[in-house]
Amino acid sequence: MLLIVNADDFGYTPGVNAGITRAIACGLVTSVSVLPNQPGTAEALAMLRRGALPGVGVGVHLCLTKGRPLSPPEEIPSLTDKSGNFKGRRALLSGELSGEEVAREFFAQVELVRSYGIPLDHLDTHHHIHTHPVVLAALVKVAKSYGLAVRHLTPAMRAILEAAGVKTTAAFCGDWFAAEATLEAFTVFVANALRRGLFSLEIMTHPGYADRELARLSGYVAEREGELGVLCDPELKEWLRAMTVRLGTYADLLREGA
Repeated sequence: MLLIVNADDFGYTPGVNAGITRAIACGLVTSVSVLPNQPGTAEALAMLRRGALPGVGVGVHLCLTKGRPLSPPEEIPSLTDKSGNFKGRRALLSGELSGEEVAREFFAQVELVRSYGIPLDHLDTHHHIHTHPVVLAALVKVAKSYGLAVRHLTPAMRAILEAAGVKTTAAFCGDWFAAEATLEAFTVFVANALRRGLFSLEIMTHPGYADRELARLSGYVAEREGELGVLCDPELKEWLRAMTVRLGTYADLLREGA
């Protein structure tokens, strides 16, 4: 089975970047999703451009819920508030969304990462905003234009992506965080996927070191260090090897099929 261990929020803050880099060095995290509009974005993109993380799959963690957009705010009024910042998740989902505006901002975010010469293999969204059907439709449009895979969140979403010809994993684990970020929980998720005979699985992670910027921006702070500790536990890597699980990236999925 192909296992993609993806670290979300690369580019959030320097502390998050350092934690993700550490998790990659420990050999378990094989893929990252870059937040394109946060305080640590430039540092993360610079690391990727100079090849500091060889072999790691890279996606864009498309963001519509925090910070400022890359598009001029006046061109995407359904996504921004009076200050030109993105609306919060609740306000965004309760309002009228323009699919054209969502796609415009998604294209801008993808192009920022591509402008650093960084090959991409997947797309996902911050705060799982593509649960909204308008956002999902825009995401499919962007993914198809670049030939990228997309993270699915539910079996129904997986069916929509597959019907549109967009690659995704056979299963996705989005529950491995906070109190569930334990070695036992990780192995249970993988063992269940193996028992079902699945070809591929993505496990979403959020490793990082707590820093002041992260405490200002996020409610998920110290828990990231807990995740990092598990991801750097050599026992977990040995268990995966014994179970003949193959660590890889969405690029592997695109080459081999679902």
